Amino acid sequence: MKKERLDFIDFAKGFAILSIVVFHFSQPYVSGIWEKAIMIGGSGAHLFFVLSGFGLGLSTKVNASKFYKKRFIKILIPYYIVIVAIYIINMIFPFYKDATLYALFGHLFFYKMFDESIMVSFGYHFWFLSTIIQFYIVFPFLVSLRDRMNSLGFIVITLLISVSYWLTITYFNLADERIYNSFFLQFLWEFSAGMVLAKLYKEKNKRIWLQSNLVLISVAIGGILLMALMALKGGRIGQTFNDIPASIGYASLAAFIFSVSSSIIKPLKQFLIYIGHISYELYLVHMIIYLLLNSMIIEILHIKSNIFISLLVILPLTIWFSSYVHKWFKLLMSNMDNKKDKFIELNTQP
Repeated sequence: MKKERLDFIDFAKGFAILSIVVFHFSQPYVSGIWEKAIMIGGSGAHLFFVLSGFGLGLSTKVNASKFYKKRFIKILIPYYIVIVAIYIINMIFPFYKDATLYALFGHLFFYKMFDESIMVSFGYHFWFLSTIIQFYIVFPFLVSLRDRMNSLGFIVITLLISVSYWLTITYFNLADERIYNSFFLQFLWEFSAGMVLAKLYKEKNKRIWLQSNLVLISVAIGGILLMALMALKGGRIGQTFNDIPASIGYASLAAFIFSVSSSIIKPLKQFLIYIGHISYELYLVHMIIYLLLNSMIIEILHIKSNIFISLLVILPLTIWFSSYVHKWFKLLMSNMDNKKDKFIELNTQP
C-alpha cells in the first residue's frame, strides 16, 4: 500500500514538473492558438499544491519547531545555493536585467513576496517557492483546523477563503500582480484538498486516484475544456476562477496517465516516477540551464534556436544535469546530518 501511494505521488510530481518545464521551454517559439494551448502545462503548479498538501498531511503529529526546521533546511539550502549561483552566472551572462544585489537579498530573505519589482527577478518560476514557504508557515495551524472539523467542512471553509481572496484581488485590479496572485490564499483550497485526501488515505485507505479510466479521462477533458473556456471567454473573473477546473482536470489527467502507464506503457510510468524523484532540482535549475544552453547554441554553434532543439536537445540535457544536482544535494544533506549527529554525540557524552 505504501509503495503504491509513493508511486503515484512521485509519478504525479514527475508529470507536473515535466509539463511545466515543457511549457517554459516551448513558450518562446509559439504564438496564436498554440501559445494559448501550451498554457495547460502551467496547470502543473495546481497539482503540485495538492500533492504538497497530501505529502505534509500524512504526518500524524506536527511539532511546529521540528517541522519548520526540517522543511526549511530541506527546501531553503538547495534554493539558496541555486539563487546565489544564478546571481554569479548572471554577472557574466546578463540574462536577468533585474537580478540586482537588492533582488538577491530579496530572494534570500523572502521580502520579494512583498515587492513586485523583484518577485521574478531570478526567473518567473520562483514565485512558486514563495507560496510554498507561506504554506509551511501556516501548516501547523491548518492541521489543527483540519483535525477539529469534518473533512467536508474543512474543504468548504478553505474554498470560501480562496474564493473571497480571488474576488478581492479582482475587485481591486490586483489579480495580474504576482505578489497577489501567488499569495497562499490563492491556492489554499488546493493545498487543503491534498491534506483531506491524506487524512482519507490514512484513516480509510481511500485512494482517490484509483478510479475507472472512463471517469478519470471524462473529468480530465471536462475540467481542461472548462478551464480554457473560462480563460478565453470569461474575462478577468473567468481567468481568476478557472483554477478550480484546472486543478481537478489536471489531477484527473495525471491519474488517468498513471493508470494507463501502469498496465500498458510501463517505461513511461518509471520515467515519470524518476522525474518525480528529481522534481525539486529540476524546478530550481531548469530555466538557467535552458538560458545557458540556448545561448551557447546561438552564439557558439551559430544555430537558430527552435522548439525542436529546445525540447529534443536542451530538455534531455537539463534532466541529465538535474539528476546530478539531485545527487549532489542529497550527498550534501547526508553529510550535514552526519556532522550534526557527531556533534550531538560529542556533546552528550559523560
